[in-house]
Amino acid sequence: MAIIGAGLSGLACATTLAARGAQVAVIDKGRVPGGRLSTRASAFGSFDHGAQYFTVQHHRFEAAVQGWQSAGIAAPWAGRLLAYDQGRVSEKTLSATRFVGRGGMQAIARHLAAGLGCEQGRRVARVERRSGRWHLIDDAAQEVSVRGFDVLVLAMPSPQAAELAREHTPLARTMAAVEWAPCWAGMLALARPSLTPFDGAFLNDNPVLSWVARDSSKPERAPAPGVAERWVLHAGPQWSKGQLEVDAPEAEQQLLRAFAGQIERDLVPAHLAAHRWRFAAPVNPLKQDFLWDDDVKLGATGDWCNGPRVEGAYLSGLAMAEALLA
Repeated sequence: MAIIGAGLSGLACATTLAARGAQVAVIDKGRVPGGRLSTRASAFGSFDHGAQYFTVQHHRFEAAVQGWQSAGIAAPWAGRLLAYDQGRVSEKTLSATRFVGRGGMQAIARHLAAGLGCEQGRRVARVERRSGRWHLIDDAAQEVSVRGFDVLVLAMPSPQAAELAREHTPLARTMAAVEWAPCWAGMLALARPSLTPFDGAFLNDNPVLSWVARDSSKPERAPAPGVAERWVLHAGPQWSKGQLEVDAPEAEQQLLRAFAGQIERDLVPAHLAAHRWRFAAPVNPLKQDFLWDDDVKLGATGDWCNGPRVEGAYLSGLAMAEALLA
């Protein structure tokens, strides 16, 4: 079987299937596995510019996180967190235990992908159903496998899944009905400490930013020469939607000004970059763990099926795999 997408849902699905002896091919357009479970490397250090952390609610996910901790892949983040809302500041540090990947969120994706033989850097442009098998054609018009696959799982944001599936299953309409919020993410390195009283903050009343985090305060974030702190700045969904098509340098400057205004400091960046997440979070996720069309043997999985959280992505991929094994 084939899984398109090596984000957390796709990796959870693939590792569960492979552990039970299934033959799984994972194809992903990214240079490295992880999707939004992503860490950007730079000469100024690394930045978790996608998923910031994860919490645990479900016992199935708790078991996975305990395994990651035992393997030295994940650890709690003990940073101080605040919330700014309508002029009030509240403490959020103890509201939940927040976990991160050691050295970067992408460590979790690398751990799961090890041994799977994921084919990275290959974008599947279309899929075809011929003689009861799925054939995947990349954007260079080359088939991924001439033999094809008996089962196809789409593990990607729902608009992309709908585009591939729309000629093959009515479930494509369900996929397309899920709306998404975008997010501009800023990556900021400072040569001098910012003197902020927090390591992360929910900015509920900031017109530009919704979240900021001192990324260098997370476990095992290696220091970089001449860098005192590294910050990730996430813009809110409304601002990101309105500024979605601006050039990255313009987005960078607006994010920097918003952060400087929030903490009331003059900031001189040693490094500043921005990344545009077009599909950052599902607005109206489905109430089911995954989608499955048994007539054509096509499934779909992701946090848009089971809630816009790291845990939701993992549990969706796990449920998809278990349904296939059953």
